[in-house]
Formats: sequence, C-alpha cells, structure tokens
Amino acid sequence: METPFTDILVPLDGSPTAERALAPALELVRLTGVPLRVLSRALPDEKETLTEYLAGIADRHAAVTDIETQIVDQESISDAIAEGLEPGTLVCMSSHGRGGFARAVMGSVAEALLRTLDQPALVVGPHVVEGAKFAGRIVACIDGSHESERTVEPAKQWAAALGLPLWLIEVGDPGTPAEWLTNSDTFESAHVAGLAERMGGIAGWDVLHDKHPAHALVDMAASASEPAALLVMATHGRTGWDRLRLGSVTTATVHNATVPVLVVSAAPDRAPAEAR
Repeated sequence: METPFTDILVPLDGSPTAERALAPALELVRLTGVPLRVLSRALPDEKETLTEYLAGIADRHAAVTDIETQIVDQESISDAIAEGLEPGTLVCMSSHGRGGFARAVMGSVAEALLRTLDQPALVVGPHVVEGAKFAGRIVACIDGSHESERTVEPAKQWAAALGLPLWLIEVGDPGTPAEWLTNSDTFESAHVAGLAERMGGIAGWDVLHDKHPAHALVDMAASASEPAALLVMATHGRTGWDRLRLGSVTTATVHNATVPVLVVSAAPDRAPAEAR
C-alpha cells in the first residue's frame, strides 16, 4: 500500500494528555505498516526517568509494533523535532498536554511545529474518541481561498491510502451576513463542484453556512449518517485563520472535534534548505 508518509513520530511529555496521540498513531501503523517513533525532551535530571517512561510505552504496545524511542536535550523540542524530520515523516501529536516529566506544554509545542513544518501534521484534540478507528469520510475543508485548497491533495493521498471516500466541504465566511450567504449559494456551490471536478477522485461535496465555521465542521464530522474519519484543514485562509497563532478556526476545530485533524500549511512553499 502506498502511503502519504513513511514513518510516524509522536512527541510525548510524560502526560496522559500527550499520550492521546498514541492511539491514532498506532492505528495508522496497523493499517499501513510504517514504523513508529516516540520522542521526549529531557533536562539532565530527567533523562533516566524519561528513558524508563518511554521504554514502558514501547513495552505496552509491543504487540502492535516495535516502537523506537528517542530523547533529545535541545532547549526547544519543536526545533529538535523539525530539524530531525525526514520529508516523509508524519508528526502525530496531542494539541495540548501539561506537566509530566518533560515540563513542556504540548500546546505550545504543537503550535510552534505547525508554524514551521513543511509537511502535514496529525493533531489529536482533547475530544477525539479514544480507540476510534479511521472509518468514514476524509474531509478536505476549504473556505473559497486558494490557500485553503492546499488541503485537497493531502486529503486525496490519505483517502487513497486508507481506502476511504473523499469529500470537499466549504464553510461560509463567519463574518458575512446570513442574507449574503443565501444569495451566494449558487456561486459557492459552483466553486466547490468545479474544484471537485478538476481534482478528480472526489466522492461528494457540500457547502455549510455558519457564523461559527468550527462548530459547523465539528457537527458535520460527528454526523451519525455520514461521519468523518479525518478532517484536513489549512493553517489559514480567506477567513483569517492565522489570526491566533495556528488560526482561530483550525484551533477551535482541533479542540472540539471528535476526530483527528490533519493540519496543512497554507503558507507558500519554502525554498530548499541549501538555498537559504
């Protein structure tokens, strides 16, 4: 099976909250067979404790896969992760995780990573159903901007790898009055339908109208009739998703969604490292 990633990295800080990222990572390992690595940052007095902690994590899940463990001592764990990533590595992380042996706040780590990563990262919010399987639709979330449409290609790759249908969902601008949205239905529908036709491999599409787009996306993902297995979102788009670090809509969706969110940078491609 061809996958959009070659291995998975889960950053841990010793807290149960950060460990929530392990379940979807292990499920992806089961589905794809790629290797899994867990990483923590340790201060000098924490190294022995963290070594035992990560070894325990590996032992606990040995029946699923052999987990490689890694401890770094850089001041910034986000820099350590970003610098050591291979192009095909998928970072799978909790959106926040306070305390623990590493004295890190995983929310800050997640945001720092998502601002710098050139590749999509899987973010597991506090309401993601534990033990849930990747079943349902892969949903690429767009907002009418070219930047947000960068979600479509990664979503296609994930849908193909997991054998799941791909949908496009556009959410209306939360700052636009309801009457404007009503008059623009035809335009928005034509835009999404045209994008679906150009991209190919799209099972369906829809346009949602809500002054709180994150609420609409969360409700859609939890639909009993057509649930989502994964939401794919950009870090910013026309609606100002970059206003608050990661972006207000993406942040709110990650925090409330019952499924993981694959976050794709909507920033222009960076120059190759040797050209910097």
